[in-house]
Amino acid sequence: MSDGFSERDKELLKLIGMSEEQVLADERMAESETVPDDLTGRVHYGLHLERPDERMVSVSIRVPQSTLDELTDEAKRYHISRSEYMRRKLAAPTS
Repeated sequence: MSDGFSERDKELLKLIGMSEEQVLADERMAESETVPDDLTGRVHYGLHLERPDERMVSVSIRVPQSTLDELTDEAKRYHISRSEYMRRKLAAPTS
């Protein structure tokens, strides 16, 4: 199967024990917007933690610059704001 995977891509996949089929299946799941995943669960447009009967409040925290940079980069990967990314991470069930 070759869906745009370069030889380098194939080498990297082999190193981590993934097949091209697994990558394509994961891609379909991530893009579907109907299948829950570890970050977002079902996709909720807008602020998914907003509860109509509760007032939203702001919280300030201090983190190292490197942590903030990582949070920002991850939020960009998912095309959401850093605040929304952090809300989702905080609301994620722990297991």
